[in-house]
Amino acid sequence: MSDAVVIGAGLGGLLSGVILSRAGYHVTILEKGARPGGCLQTFTRDGLRFDTGFHSVAGLEEGGPLERIFRPLGLMDLPWEHVEETDEIVLDGVSHRLTELSYPVGNALRLSSPDATEEEYEHVMGPYRKGSWRLPAGDLIVDRLAEQIRGEIRTGCAVTAIEPGLVRCEDGSTCEGTIVSDIHPRLTFGMFRGHVRPSYLHRLQVLEDGPGIFTVYCRLQPETLPYRPWSTTYDGNLMLHYGNPDSQGFARSADLLTFCDVPVPDRNALADRMIQRIPGLAPAVMKYWTSTPATWERYTGTPGGTAFGIRKKDASCYVHPRTPVPGLFLTGQNCGLHGVLGVSETALLTCREILGETTLNQILQS
Repeated sequence: MSDAVVIGAGLGGLLSGVILSRAGYHVTILEKGARPGGCLQTFTRDGLRFDTGFHSVAGLEEGGPLERIFRPLGLMDLPWEHVEETDEIVLDGVSHRLTELSYPVGNALRLSSPDATEEEYEHVMGPYRKGSWRLPAGDLIVDRLAEQIRGEIRTGCAVTAIEPGLVRCEDGSTCEGTIVSDIHPRLTFGMFRGHVRPSYLHRLQVLEDGPGIFTVYCRLQPETLPYRPWSTTYDGNLMLHYGNPDSQGFARSADLLTFCDVPVPDRNALADRMIQRIPGLAPAVMKYWTSTPATWERYTGTPGGTAFGIRKKDASCYVHPRTPVPGLFLTGQNCGLHGVLGVSETALLTCREILGETTLNQILQS
């Protein structure tokens, strides 16, 4: 039996671990956090559930790009909520649905796909024309993938060094095998002990990361705002997302997100400005909590708290899953597009490099 070591239990790491497990590998996933899942996780405040990064997905219709990945991995029987028309967009104070607009809509979608090419916009946002899907909690995906790992997931296990075919952990333990890193490439090679082409390391150093996200998590007054199952984008730089509804169809919570790539001197002042920007929201907010790019950096380990990883300006920004080090591979949003669809597709690319196309196709068709 071959062994595989996956660094990071985000979506890319979990998907890679499941596919390698199905190929007969014994997989050890090393996660420095207390729980697996990365930005699929949720957390609670005052009894309310809030998303960390997962809000909705597209492409789960029959034959859709994400459905073709999720179905063979046992993720399609989760309690998905389908919204036929999604992504209400507010342009100059006028509300539109994505299906009413010619595509792409330029800056109005910048929050969803920063610094991407038009082709990448189409790949990420185009599937939303056929609707979006939500779950009560992204943790459901995590749990379903985790139970399929043939091996173990070690939480609270920080990696301190990577060598060819071997990973060293903070607790003194080691793991051997094919290595898949789901963390940022610069962090990966910052821990690598061995020879790597200087030109490769230089390229990783000069690649620019995308911005971070500032989020306001709001607890709402009861029965004040009707629940909407889609996200609303205001002026291309502020997104509103409602949490799960109450039994009367009113939103109990809301998330506000905006780009933020600089230190936040006064997070409460910024949060108040964001809340005031949404018509009718301020009177409904009972209480709120915030997270900054610094929060993301502590939580995910991404440099500067970047929410989308390496900027995808053009083909020169592409980081291949296969590295110059034999047996060391990369996965996750830094090797492709961000989001659930982008990361899922990248996990397939990573596993194709390890297993070969024939074996991967057999797994996806089984």
